[in-house]
Amino acid sequence: MNIKAFFTMTLLILIFIMGIVMAFYVGKTSKNIVAINNLTTSLDDLRLNVQNLKQELAKKIDIDIMPKNRQAFKTYQAIVKAEALLKLGDLTSARLYFNNGISQEPGNWDKINRYQQSLLDYCRQLIDNSDYEMALNVLDDMNTFMHAQTPYVLVQHIEKLQLVLTDIAKMKQSVIDKMTLASQTETAQFVKKLLNQSNKLLAKNPDTENLGKITPYLEKLKENLFALQSLDVNVVKQNNPSKIADQIIQLKNAIVSFEQQLVIIQTANTVSTLTQQATQFIDNAKNASTQPDVVLYYLTSAKSIIRQLVLIAPEMEMAKTKIATLSQQLEQAKQEISKRQSETVWQEIEQAFEQIHIEKNAKNQNAIEQLTQFQQLLVEKTSKLSSVKILEKAQARMKEVNNQIADWRAKQIRLYEQWAIDQSIALYDNYQNELGAGTDEDRVYSGLIKFLGDIDVQYLSTPAQIAYNEMLKKFRAELNSDQKSQLLSEMTLIDKKPLSDF
Repeated sequence: MNIKAFFTMTLLILIFIMGIVMAFYVGKTSKNIVAINNLTTSLDDLRLNVQNLKQELAKKIDIDIMPKNRQAFKTYQAIVKAEALLKLGDLTSARLYFNNGISQEPGNWDKINRYQQSLLDYCRQLIDNSDYEMALNVLDDMNTFMHAQTPYVLVQHIEKLQLVLTDIAKMKQSVIDKMTLASQTETAQFVKKLLNQSNKLLAKNPDTENLGKITPYLEKLKENLFALQSLDVNVVKQNNPSKIADQIIQLKNAIVSFEQQLVIIQTANTVSTLTQQATQFIDNAKNASTQPDVVLYYLTSAKSIIRQLVLIAPEMEMAKTKIATLSQQLEQAKQEISKRQSETVWQEIEQAFEQIHIEKNAKNQNAIEQLTQFQQLLVEKTSKLSSVKILEKAQARMKEVNNQIADWRAKQIRLYEQWAIDQSIALYDNYQNELGAGTDEDRVYSGLIKFLGDIDVQYLSTPAQIAYNEMLKKFRAELNSDQKSQLLSEMTLIDKKPLSDF
């Protein structure tokens, strides 16, 4: 006989003996109902103990006790499958099979107890693995399930159900205690880590001239400060509050200090960038000196940047130095460009002046016209001059041209005046015999129109005008009243000899 058969036979003998003993008690107390009830309860307990013993023995010798009837066999299959799935960690599927098995025999305390024991073992594994959240969820579900079994279990199993619920509550409290302890430990470690990180950050001395290094360093300071400030009050109380408070103050001071340095660095970078732009505009203006509109744009842009620098960093010494340098460069560029442009304009003026060709015996009007055209050109070009020295040269040339025009105009007027005087003399020479008695009035009238009619007195000097008026008065006096009036009208309307003819 092998060991499995031996243990099976032993179990059957135990069951048989307990049956005889129970029958003896029943026969002895058949007239006592209370005793019978107690006996029934004891018998159920004994049967459960025997069943548990059978299961334990079966497990130890690696056999399982197969149920005899078909319904019990289905329950057995579901329970065994559920336990196997639970060992694999598949809680969801295991629950399905457990529920299926228990539903086959509602209120079967053996199956219910087996289910809860399996889940308690599973919870212990979760607790050993520090999976407290999952353990609590399983215990809560188990507690709900066990309460739901109350309507189905026998009355004599209610106390056992209560004990199971008590065990679940104890285990749940144990899990909560472990979670609390773990949380406190984790929090303490987290606080310690934060403080260590802060100490390391505060001990560093990043390159304050390097924007690429100071910016991430400043962000880390802010992150640690935020983390320390976000700690719960109770956590702070339990983890060296004075040190945390001191660390927060140090981080705040460091952040303020580095933010100020960051502003200085950013401002300095902005100043450098704008300085480069202004310098580039000034250089562009120098290279485009032959294009006035483009030059004006570059110079205006450079001046605008200098104004920005004054507004951005009025107190920064480095900025003041760059502003002064740029202002000086801008003025020098203006002077160079002005001189260059003025020299170009002056060359145009000189070329135009050299193109004036006045011959020695040229007519006065031709000389005046050439000089007047140059004068107009000179006035136009002078408006484009900005160099003081070249402006002075242009003014001197203008004075020279004005003097030449005046000289030629004077010659022209003298010739005109000489012609007017010759006309007056010719009138006298030709018509002096008509003065006095025997005057031919019509002849005198014609002579006045012929010799004095086309003279424009505005070109005559004062002496010449006096001579002209005397001659006109002398011969006009020989005319009758109608002729005198008509003479004045005709001489006013007659076309005058232009000055340009001389």
